[in-house]
Amino acid sequence: MTLKLSICTARDLDEAIKLQKREQYEEERKKRIFNAKQRLFGLDLDTLERQILEKKKQKSVQIECDKRYEEQEQLQKRLITAKEKELEKEKRIADSNLNYYRCRFQRKEQRREFDLNDPDYLKKAKPMRVADDDITLGISSAQVFLGEDLYNSDRKQRQREQQRAWLDQQVEERKQAEEARRAADNLIMDNINCRDKHLEEMAKSQHLMRNQIIQKIRQYNVNLAKQKSVDRERVKRETNEDDMAEIYNMLSSDMLTENPDVAQSRTDPNKKIAYMYRGMSPDELKTFRKCQEQQLADTKQRKTESLLMDKQWEQYAINMDRTLMLKQIEVDRRRQAQFDELTRANFQLAVDQDKQRKDALIQLTNTVSDDFYDQFNKNSR
Repeated sequence: MTLKLSICTARDLDEAIKLQKREQYEEERKKRIFNAKQRLFGLDLDTLERQILEKKKQKSVQIECDKRYEEQEQLQKRLITAKEKELEKEKRIADSNLNYYRCRFQRKEQRREFDLNDPDYLKKAKPMRVADDDITLGISSAQVFLGEDLYNSDRKQRQREQQRAWLDQQVEERKQAEEARRAADNLIMDNINCRDKHLEEMAKSQHLMRNQIIQKIRQYNVNLAKQKSVDRERVKRETNEDDMAEIYNMLSSDMLTENPDVAQSRTDPNKKIAYMYRGMSPDELKTFRKCQEQQLADTKQRKTESLLMDKQWEQYAINMDRTLMLKQIEVDRRRQAQFDELTRANFQLAVDQDKQRKDALIQLTNTVSDDFYDQFNKNSR
């Protein structure tokens, strides 16, 4: 298929490729449908099987998604239930603490005005008259009233005597019970003493046997201590002899006598033995000082050369930065020129496309002829 257009864009090429594929697919479909030997009731079995497999795959994916969603939902429900239980527990603890605080520190009798609303106020109040000689009575106070209990003190005295008698009877009964318990305890103590005496005899025999064993062990330890003392004296005597020999060898050694020939290495004539070396001679010190001065001069010269090299590298870096900046400016200018040229080309292309679209619309606006109706019922659609 060829396009009869003066200008062809990428979009036009895509449309042409799609039309060509559609026509090719239509031709293949007509061959399958219009061939009576291969056609099976107008069905495309391969496509149907492929669709069935795709539907089964989609169904399995949907089942898996539903299963995961249900698992996630169950997990969320468990988490919510655990959180609700935790909140209920915290609320229950807070309510318990609040009730305890109210019962402990906000009781009714702890109010400041409780004495005004106390239901037992009359029970706690003192009687108007205790006796005939009550000092709270005034001159105009009445002395005798119906229902007064003037013998309250005597009655209480009799009640206290009766309680004292009851207490004496209880004390007597408790003494009898204590004596019976003491007799039982004495019987138990006799049995315990008999058992303790038997255990004491067994302990004495065991102690005697242990003393015999300890005596034998002590005798063995004494003999062993004597043998160790003899060995210690012998080792001490040998150690003293070795120490005296070592002291004599050290006093007569080359290290203490400071023999300079001993510090010279036998393998290398220019090397000294560190632990035998006792210092340099005046000539060696003079040579060493000269070497130090030479090393200082060389170090100073290397430092001067390094500073000079650093300055040269800094100048080189500055020159490179300037060159790169100029190159970047030139590249930006070229890119801007290419962008401007591309913009002009695109604008011209848009104008041409618009003109082509208008021409196509003019060509398509015509009357319907018989050829238009004859083109139907000639394909598989």
